[in-house]
Amino acid sequence: MLSPLALLSLPWLRQLPRPAWWVLGFYALSQQLPALFSPEPFLASLLALGRTLLMLGLMGVGVALGDARQLRGMRWGLALVFLTALLSSGLGGTDLVIGRLSHPYMTPITLGLAGALGVWLALFGAGRLWWRLPFALLAAGVLLLSGSRGAVAATLVGGLAGYVLQGGRRWAGGLLTAAALLAGGFYLGQRLDIGALTRLGTADVTGRDVLWYNVLSVIQSEPWSGVGSYRLGTRLTPPGGTCELFASPSGAVPECPVWLERLGNPWLIAHNVTLQQWAETGPLGVLGLFLLLGTALVAAVQARSALGLAVMAGLLVATVNDNTLLVPSPFFAEVFWIVAGASLTRLQFSAPGVGLTAAGLLAALSLPLFPLLRPPPAPGTLQLAFLNAPAVAAASQPYRVLVQFSGPAGNYRAVLRSCPDSCTLLGSRPFVIQEKASPVLTFETPLVRVRTQPVELLLYPGSSSRDPRPLGRYRWEVTQHP
Repeated sequence: MLSPLALLSLPWLRQLPRPAWWVLGFYALSQQLPALFSPEPFLASLLALGRTLLMLGLMGVGVALGDARQLRGMRWGLALVFLTALLSSGLGGTDLVIGRLSHPYMTPITLGLAGALGVWLALFGAGRLWWRLPFALLAAGVLLLSGSRGAVAATLVGGLAGYVLQGGRRWAGGLLTAAALLAGGFYLGQRLDIGALTRLGTADVTGRDVLWYNVLSVIQSEPWSGVGSYRLGTRLTPPGGTCELFASPSGAVPECPVWLERLGNPWLIAHNVTLQQWAETGPLGVLGLFLLLGTALVAAVQARSALGLAVMAGLLVATVNDNTLLVPSPFFAEVFWIVAGASLTRLQFSAPGVGLTAAGLLAALSLPLFPLLRPPPAPGTLQLAFLNAPAVAAASQPYRVLVQFSGPAGNYRAVLRSCPDSCTLLGSRPFVIQEKASPVLTFETPLVRVRTQPVELLLYPGSSSRDPRPLGRYRWEVTQHP
């Protein structure tokens, strides 16, 4: 991780206009005040200060660059990443008909966002056509083979935002060409049944509904202060779970070093920007972040920076299902804050414009919260037929639950979680109901290390949806003895 070196660029922030200083100051204050009232005020204050300084340093790098188009130098590094991914997948025996593109040091999602950045650079970065066209083709190929739906959505939204700002036939042609490449690749993948490409047409959120529901319980436990920056993972890590880093050369996820493990599990994230920020710093932290984001977007529009707006708008769209703004990251959050800093150099403050932009962003990026405004989903005729869940358990032994459901035929998921202060996942079991009854499901898992805790059994549809609320919930108390 080289991003901490960005702290050397903090002095460049002196060149920002005064309104930008007010926004940055309010953001820093919005992170520090909730930390003072969090469960671990001293540690939370230090971590909030560290994250804020790192973000400010990256914005200082952007101020030093002065223009988002200076990022075009990244194309050589990105090209190397793209070629490495293709070679690694080919030589490693990855079958792209059923699997997704792999890389020694990057996850498929990271590769998808790298492909998105490559497309934006080809569309809006200065340079000659001789490198931009093959680079765009290479980036689009990696983007599609990554199978990342969030990255594809980010590419399209970012490209559209840059085109609307830039205008002109040339940019319209480039955008249409990029859209045609993506659509053609998706169609080809459907015809050839390539796994990574067919995945782009699915709506499953891959278990994020359960995660969002757990994060909501964290917010309910500390609604005003949050649990502190980088501390959400301590609430979400299951009993016996370990702190994990990013992907390793072998494709496995290595454990954190001891010094980092003491922070809990800082890269276990909420997969949504609003839920992440609220769980960590409460509503004041959410207000500070979205005011900063709204100001940066307004500044990019004022600067007529098509590339800057494309990068920020695209990566913001990706935060609906991910967290692409948290630093340090594999690279994409650093790029975002560098571009934000470059845009802020041309800020002409407009309070109504910034306020409306910030409010619109908050509404658009808070998708998992929308279902809470509607009545809960109806469970239908699905019922709990059998439950064996002891009220007393030995702390030295795994806790064992047996459960069976009856109801209409279909695919479902049973989720077990423990909720002493907030809820953490203990286990999940997919099951199928045939002939009005499911098989007997077995959960065997350690419990959270507290004497008495509520345990919940949640019932979800078989495919993950954007509604985090379960179809049914069953709750009981468990007491552990030594």
